[in-house]
Amino acid sequence: MGLTIVVGYDGSECAKAALDQALGLAGPSGKVIITYADAPPRIGASSLVPPENVVALGKKVTAEALQVARERGVPAEVVLENDRPAEALLKVAERTGADIITVGTRGESQLTGLLLGSTPYHLVHRATMPLLVVPQAA
Repeated sequence: MGLTIVVGYDGSECAKAALDQALGLAGPSGKVIITYADAPPRIGASSLVPPENVVALGKKVTAEALQVARERGVPAEVVLENDRPAEALLKVAERTGADIITVGTRGESQLTGLLLGSTPYHLVHRATMPLLVVPQAA
C-alpha cells in the first residue's frame, strides 16, 4: 500500500507545487487528501469564516486539484475545514492516519512567518509526523 498524504491546497502556485510533489510520492497505490482550510488570520478575530463560505470557496479552489489527481491516476479526496490552515492540516492528518503532510511555501522570512502566521512555519514547529515543504517554482 502506498503513502497517504495530506496536502494543503489553496490554488496558489506554491500549493500547486506541493500537490505535484504529493501526487508523485503517493502514486497510484497511495492516496492524496487535498485539504482546503480557511479562517481569519487577523489578531483578535472572534469568529471563523461561515462554514457555507468555506465549502463554496473550497469546492471551487480544489476542483482543479482533484482533476489533476484523477488525470495522474492517483486516488484523491477533498477535505474542507473551517479552521486555520496549520490547525486543519494537523487535524486532518491525525484523523486520517496520514503518513506525511505536504505544503508549499513562497519562501517568507522567519519573521514574516512568525508575525503573519505562515502555515509551513507553524507546521515545522508542531507536526509530529514527516512534513514536506515544497518551494514555489521559480
